[in-house]
Amino acid sequence: MKVAVVGKSAHLVKVPLKEHGFTVVKKNPDLVISFGGDGTSLYGERVYPGIPRVLIRHSKICKTCPKHDYATIFNALKAGKYSIVEQLKLEARINNLPQRFIALNEIDIHHKVPHAVRLQVSINGRIIKELVIGDGVLVATPHGSTAYFNSMTGKSFSKGLGIAFNNAVTRDKPLFADENAVIKVKVLRGPALLVSDNSHKMPMLEAGDVITIRKSSQKARIVKIMDKQVKLLRGNFVAIKDI
Repeated sequence: MKVAVVGKSAHLVKVPLKEHGFTVVKKNPDLVISFGGDGTSLYGERVYPGIPRVLIRHSKICKTCPKHDYATIFNALKAGKYSIVEQLKLEARINNLPQRFIALNEIDIHHKVPHAVRLQVSINGRIIKELVIGDGVLVATPHGSTAYFNSMTGKSFSKGLGIAFNNAVTRDKPLFADENAVIKVKVLRGPALLVSDNSHKMPMLEAGDVITIRKSSQKARIVKIMDKQVKLLRGNFVAIKDI
């Protein structure tokens, strides 16, 4: 099986993978090992979109992490003891231009400090917020609802799309829409940035720009390991029990 590894400490798992008979590659992998945290997971999806990903938590402050024995995880993968769960992704386009910005967690229309932005928000052609003044508007997936969306709203959700208003002067509550909804955000006063997950590509937005956000045809695929010796750390991250 061909496996790619992403993460700043990827070298810690490359040797054990090879010892267990995996071929470590950079192109066209069958699986991706995301060795790190939430940011590594998003990076792995961006670099290898749609390839099944195994999420293994690694912490720099964990002195024993390099000594972890991941044999149970690797043996479960070799034996096919896993399932693949598909997760919703978003895409955003600016002024209906061809380029698409893809996100697993969220699309964020964010102010370019230090100025507040003014935005208008519509769902399926109906204006739901005539004027939002604040730091921006965020559209999240269920996967992303436990991240930035949750820090803004204190809420999470398991279906559909969530719309959060970042530090809005009117303290607007979050809204929720069907996963097939088409959400448009018009910039009434900028400048602003379009942020997709933690990508460094953040195009500038000016007054008059319209950002269309909808469900992407792409899916993220997360590997769920089915072995009693593997525990869930947080979200989809796994490790070996009793280590």
